Amino acid sequence: MPKKPLISSGLTITDPLGDIMVPTSPLKKVFDFGFYWPTIYRDAHDLVTRCDACQRQGKLSQHDEMPQNAIQVCEIFDVWGIDFMGPFPSSKGNKYIFMAVDCLSKWVEVKARPTNDAQVVVKFLKSLFVGFGTPRAIISDRGTYFCNDLFAKVMLKYGVTHGLSTTYHPQTSREVEVSNRSLKSILERTISENHASWSDKLDDTLWTFRTAFKTPIECTPYNLVYKKACHLPIELEHKVYRALKHCNFDLTGDHQKFYMNELNKPYDQANENSLIYKEKTKKIHDSKI
Repeated sequence: MPKKPLISSGLTITDPLGDIMVPTSPLKKVFDFGFYWPTIYRDAHDLVTRCDACQRQGKLSQHDEMPQNAIQVCEIFDVWGIDFMGPFPSSKGNKYIFMAVDCLSKWVEVKARPTNDAQVVVKFLKSLFVGFGTPRAIISDRGTYFCNDLFAKVMLKYGVTHGLSTTYHPQTSREVEVSNRSLKSILERTISENHASWSDKLDDTLWTFRTAFKTPIECTPYNLVYKKACHLPIELEHKVYRALKHCNFDLTGDHQKFYMNELNKPYDQANENSLIYKEKTKKIHDSKI
């Protein structure tokens, strides 16, 4: 019997005769072809261990991940996570969505773009800095549109630290990944079967995301950023009390002082809620290592 089958990386299982973690998919193919020998599990393990491409590109087992270290942000807009979504079916010439997520408030900014390259990233970040101030750090994956000289020059010019996620610590970009999935899910429900209209529905999707309750901060991103609920035109139309109350622009004296003193409370509470949530997540994650 041949002792050198073509085995590549895949999911892992435990050798019934030992504790060696070996690829399941390749071994299943070998078994399906009718081959077997006593040391097949060990041979597969040794082959994948020596394979440079398997080690670099193969999926990492959760047992081998590093313990989580939560990135605790003290102020909103201090740390942003960025990423591209797509490619999608062409919509008004656009195929990609560039997304930036504030790691504390979960506030999201997105733009539809025809390409995913460094020029798009730099232009978007400059407009982001103008609208929300210069952050302390930007977190991204290791895509070529983020790891290049043009991007590095912009980071150096504005004094922003560029943090990179790694295979061994994917939680670094967790905020972006979670927001990415949520936005995509909302967008899919919004566009229905007309996939080419996604760029027209992006604003509606963004509004839905910003006004949705987020468990880590125990409020909506809109509420945390603007310190008020998001009121709709229909509320004024039907004379909803909370909307009419905010139409009174003559709040002066003691009322203004009271609201000024209350400004920092949402930030402090969101910060505390975020820390508690991340500690719970870390405990669950690390218990599986």
